[in-house]
Amino acid sequence: MSTVYGLAMAVSLLMIGVYYYVDRKHDKWLLLLFVFVAICDFGYFLLSLSKTLDAALWSNRIAYLGNVFLPFSLLMMVMTLSRFTYPKWLPKVLVAVNTVMLLIAASGGWLPIYYKKVSLDFVNGLPVLIKEYGPLHAVYKVFLFAHFAAMVAVIAYTAVKKTVVSSKHTVFLAFVVIGNIAIWLVENMIHSSFEFLSISYIVTEGMILFLYSILQDYGLADTQKISDSSVVVSQNTSENVVPSETVKSFSGEQIESILNNWKAVETLSQREKEVLRFLLENKKRKVIADTLFVTESTIKKHTAAIYRKLETANRAELFEKAKEYSVQT
Repeated sequence: MSTVYGLAMAVSLLMIGVYYYVDRKHDKWLLLLFVFVAICDFGYFLLSLSKTLDAALWSNRIAYLGNVFLPFSLLMMVMTLSRFTYPKWLPKVLVAVNTVMLLIAASGGWLPIYYKKVSLDFVNGLPVLIKEYGPLHAVYKVFLFAHFAAMVAVIAYTAVKKTVVSSKHTVFLAFVVIGNIAIWLVENMIHSSFEFLSISYIVTEGMILFLYSILQDYGLADTQKISDSSVVVSQNTSENVVPSETVKSFSGEQIESILNNWKAVETLSQREKEVLRFLLENKKRKVIADTLFVTESTIKKHTAAIYRKLETANRAELFEKAKEYSVQT
């Protein structure tokens, strides 16, 4: 069994390297997800080698470090991929909540709040922690359920609001999240001595990397936070942005209305629609090019095609005409 955990740890470390190759934008939440998976598998591996109760408890704490913060990083990654807008204070609050949960889970052997009693036994030569759960053990299940419920809610919300460009990508992301929920529930029901999550986490990493590679090919895995409340209008009056005095900022709802109600938009290619969304967000050409991993010259060509098909001459005219199809809020 220790060999299996060792292989899982080695693969999880390898996946961090694969992440750097696949995710060219180096999304910090995705990186944290991979790091916490490696920490979790490292803890399971050390636990499988433990000879004393103290060593087993410390290994268990390391595994909990990964298990507690992994749902947090997965939730943040889901919000990023779903283009879900969240307040700036949310990550800090979640980190504080996760830290409290970690301290509770790590208290085993010190305080009788998470485990009333804990001892070490050996089954077929393998160390197994024998636990009698304390009053706060149920908090961990509530903690996990809350994170998974939040992920499902975010995916459902953004699917309804259509902030995710492709419904297929939304379904794929939902499948990843729900799959992990199912494995966690099964593991809790069968009470196996083997931690199946150590394997499922790696499978999840592979699926997420696959999704990221697809999104980046489409230019959708932009890790910059996109505000639903308004389009940020630069004071720069160059040809790349619309002067703030020329046009009113669009809300996220207005942008969706423009894309759905402007019939001429249907004549645009998929890539041109993606560029149009960034134009409506008033992003500079260089920012759009960096986000889509193409040259600024390519964005100029797409922009020219968009202006021609939508019968506008420049971005200012595009914004003025787009107002006709926006939802007034």
